[in-house]
Amino acid sequence: MKRNQLMAAVVCALPLLACAQDQKSEIEELRADIARMQVKLDGMETAHSDAGFAGLKISGMIDPTFIASGNRRSAGFNFLNNFDGVDRSGAGQDSTYAFDNSFFGMAMLAFDKETENGTKWHLQLVPHKSASSSMNLGSIIHEATVTIPLEDKNVRMLAGQFADFTGYEYFLAHQTKLVTHNLLFDFTQPSYYVGAGVEAVVDAWTTKVLVANMNKSSQSDREHDPIVVFRTDYLHSEFSGVGVTGQFGKYLGQRLTMLSSDAFYTRGAVSLNGQINVGQWRNKAFNGGDARWAGTSLQAAYKVTPRLELVARGDYLKNDKNGGGTIATVFSDDGGDYRNGLGPSPEALAVADAGGTLRGANRSALTLGGNYAYNENVVFKFEGRYDHASQNVFLKPGDNQYRNNNTLLAASVVATF
Repeated sequence: MKRNQLMAAVVCALPLLACAQDQKSEIEELRADIARMQVKLDGMETAHSDAGFAGLKISGMIDPTFIASGNRRSAGFNFLNNFDGVDRSGAGQDSTYAFDNSFFGMAMLAFDKETENGTKWHLQLVPHKSASSSMNLGSIIHEATVTIPLEDKNVRMLAGQFADFTGYEYFLAHQTKLVTHNLLFDFTQPSYYVGAGVEAVVDAWTTKVLVANMNKSSQSDREHDPIVVFRTDYLHSEFSGVGVTGQFGKYLGQRLTMLSSDAFYTRGAVSLNGQINVGQWRNKAFNGGDARWAGTSLQAAYKVTPRLELVARGDYLKNDKNGGGTIATVFSDDGGDYRNGLGPSPEALAVADAGGTLRGANRSALTLGGNYAYNENVVFKFEGRYDHASQNVFLKPGDNQYRNNNTLLAASVVATF
């Protein structure tokens, strides 16, 4: 009886033993598959790193823009048009840098890479409207920089081409709240620098100093006038901070001194920005005297909903000394800059010719608008803008009438990835 029971138990156990053997084989095969997959993944990671893709980020932005300008009696889209002298006025295109043809209507492609040793590479390509396009004709380079950590990891060496970092406004549309830029950005600040320097971070303070060419990528014969430019930022809290920027040296052969301070406050639905700029440029005013200017810009924004933000901005630029003049003012042969409303009016020139003191126009602008975040990659912007001058320095093409104001409507779609 016992023998029969034992035989029955053995017969029942045989399938279990066979099943266990099969499971062991499957586990061994699974382990082999995992090992092969690990080898392939290691190979792919090595190939990815060897090809330079490790630590690489690619991003982009476009902002087709619609502009309607009252004095110019023009309305239409502004996108990838030059203000770099290339194809100037070709096919009726607008190639003049102005407050209504500034840094908008752009396309940008950026490449950022950080190596294992902490070196950071940055390249931004912006056809036709890069920071250097109007000075370095035909250039599509907006920024091309490298930052290298030194022995103290909080100190880095900087070199390359840098877009200007003065004030609270940025060049690119996905970094600003309105379509157009403030008066200080357009007419009192540099476009870019080519040079080298250092950046240090100490607690809440960040400071960078460059020795650089301003608005030019090389030096001509017998030319030796790089400038010293710095920016210091203090982060008071996660909601507020203040920055100071300065440029000191020679530009186009004449002594230049500029100083700017900006601040921000953001909490909840409220966002505030402010800026003050002052500058002096020896012998570069309209009448050959020293050009001097001082200006301020204030911007306030309120998020009505998480997607919809309303924005108001007010600008003032005092620039009447010696007929006016800033580092971004280009006067006509017979008078001021009558598109941008800068310099002396024809009446002011007549008074000066009669023996009076030459005064340029002071400028102001009020902009009301907003933006709507359609999704995480698309933002619609809109604004109405009123520009005013203390003299009749806005020219209406066609009837040759001079006015002291201009109205503008603008809208854009900003898409990023």
